Amino acid sequence: MIPALALYGIEKRFGSTQILRGVDLEIEPGERHALIGPNGAGKSTLFNLIAGGARPSAGRIHLFGAEITRLAPAAIARRGLARSFQSTSVFARLSVFDNLRCAAQLAERDRTRWWHRLSGSLAVDARAAEVLDAVGLGARRDVAAGTLSYAEQRALDLGIALAGGAHTLLLDEPTAGMNRAEAARAIELIRATTAGRTLLMVEHDMDAVFAIADRISVLVQGRIIASGTPGAIRADAAVRAAYLGERIEQRADPRADPRVGDRAQRGAKP
Repeated sequence: MIPALALYGIEKRFGSTQILRGVDLEIEPGERHALIGPNGAGKSTLFNLIAGGARPSAGRIHLFGAEITRLAPAAIARRGLARSFQSTSVFARLSVFDNLRCAAQLAERDRTRWWHRLSGSLAVDARAAEVLDAVGLGARRDVAAGTLSYAEQRALDLGIALAGGAHTLLLDEPTAGMNRAEAARAIELIRATTAGRTLLMVEHDMDAVFAIADRISVLVQGRIIASGTPGAIRADAAVRAAYLGERIEQRADPRADPRVGDRAQRGAKP
């Protein structure tokens, strides 16, 4: 099977400072993968390279077998990869529905000739309405996006990616800045709306990581030191020493399902 996303020997240097040191990673279609690691490990830099915001100093990036290493962000987005940022990126003055409609319209534009504009518009509205309900913002349809709460804006960010037809999503700390209840709702929303899509997520909240991810990779000092299931990562001595430490011992019953447990400890972020 061709990986949905594949990184081969990715390196990134800024002058004499090397941030990434030969990152190899393959993510299967439909897999939900979390990338964790301490601050300064290179996670945001790696995300930026995948999305086309910068180019690696060495190595190759493939999306479903096609190389995207040197493509611009817009070209990568047209191939079906969408990225969310740590801060929200909605159009504050547009309504929630119009934000989604803009994303759907961009996706439809690549498939529709100008003389099909009317029928395309109907398809755009239908797609935007479908995503609006999926992300739980139906009651906020006509309000300006800038007036939404922070958690609602993050939900809209996700909706914009979905409305644009992305099959591969990069989510950068999707629960950052949320309280416990908001984060729990965000986790359920991500699980529900990304079913069948490929997801790569950077997240410091280990509750979110264990609840969402099928597999986890640990990035430390620009290198991936371990990849595996949540259970395997919990038990990996190198991971514990480099990142998780003894905090994982203090969490809820270790016999619990590692993908859904430990919510009582939310807020304890490595």
